[in-house]
Order: sequence, then C-alpha cells, then structure tokens
Amino acid sequence: MPEQRRPTQQAHWEETYKTRPDFFGAEPSAFGVRAASAFDQHGLHTILELGCGQGRDTWMLLQRGFEVTALDYSESGVRQLGERTKAFRLEKRLVLRTHDVRQGLPFPDESFDGCFSHMFFTMELIEKEIERIFSEVLRVLRPNGLHIYSVRNERDPHFRKGTHVAEDMWKNPMGFVVHFFSAEKVRTFSKGYELLLVREFEESSPRFTKKQLYEVALKKAAKQLPPYGTSVPAWAIGTSRG
Repeated sequence: MPEQRRPTQQAHWEETYKTRPDFFGAEPSAFGVRAASAFDQHGLHTILELGCGQGRDTWMLLQRGFEVTALDYSESGVRQLGERTKAFRLEKRLVLRTHDVRQGLPFPDESFDGCFSHMFFTMELIEKEIERIFSEVLRVLRPNGLHIYSVRNERDPHFRKGTHVAEDMWKNPMGFVVHFFSAEKVRTFSKGYELLLVREFEESSPRFTKKQLYEVALKKAAKQLPPYGTSVPAWAIGTSRG
C-alpha cells in the first residue's frame, strides 16, 4: 500500500478510540453472534479475528469459550480490549497483537479453525491488498475451516457519497474511508474457497445511520477444489434477508 495513505486512516482510528472508548458500543453485533453460532455448529474452537477494534465481538467470542487471536493496527483499541479482558479474567483465552495485516499474517500454516471479521475489509484496503489478505487467511486456516466476514455493499445509503478516494472507496463526513463491495466482488475474492453463503443484512447503532452489508461464509476445502468458476453454485450469490 502506498505509504502516504496508511498513516492517515491509522491515526484517525487511533484518535477515535482514544477519545471515544465506546465508539461501537459494548454489546456484540448481531452478525458476530451469528458467526459464533456457525463456528459452534461446525465444532471450531480457535478463531483469528481481523480488525478487532475495541473488541465488542472479541469479548463475546471469549465469553462463549472460543480461543481468540485478535489483531488490530490501533494501539488504543488493542489496549482497551486487553484491559477489559484482564478485568474479567478472560485473558487466558486471548492472544492480542497490534499488527497491520497488510504486512501478512505472522502465523504458521493451518494455525486456526476459523477467521472472523466485521467490516474489516470495508476499511481503506485496495483490491490487491484484500486479495493478498484472503490468500493469507486461506493459508492459516485448517482444512474445513470457516472464514466469516461482513462488508458494506452497493445498496448502502452512503455508497458513492462523500469524497471518492480510489476504486469503490469513499471518504465519509466523519473522515473514514469506506470500501463498498458488489456481489461480483464477493465472488472474486472467494477464489480458492468454497462459497457457502452470501446474505444481505442491515445494521444500525445509536450514533450511526443504517448500513447495508453482505454477510459471507467461506470454507477451506479439505481437498483441492475444482478450478475457480466451476465450484460456486448459482444460488450462492443473493440478497436474502433475515
């Protein structure tokens, strides 16, 4: 990523978390709860979380008994999450690192049962970076592992509003750059995985307007998948709601 782009957003997130320790709230997201249930149903236990922020979903995963390795490039967010988990004696199941995943994932192959992220790929990541991160996640997942993530989509009320930055990214009035995904983009980044689910949902919180997102579930096959373009069923991409 061009160096001139990286500090701006990182510094902005750092300042936001310093001044607003409850920026996303303390309650877990409904999406995070659904992802945890999916991990449970598949018997998955060790979870890698990308872009954990202040940890509203990390906290929920720990409470449900998962072992979590959580990454974020904000020192403030990581520190706040660490303090909270220690206060409630949940730190034994948590590995917490300040790390920019654009630099790769510092773990051996097949280290985790699952990977979770909520709106992480909606951040200021260009498509080449996203492709590399997806490849890295595939590498560190064990066979039959799940990669569950959410992204804002083109039906979001903020799509194409604000200042255009690059590709499908716009800077909103709060100064955050948002990357919006099409269904086709979801399909493209699923290369190498088995695409299990694409589902559209809305999310609101007290201090933000409504967002329109895709919930995506990918699986790392135990065996080599057929060539990309032949393994994704026609029903996999849709806009069902629930």
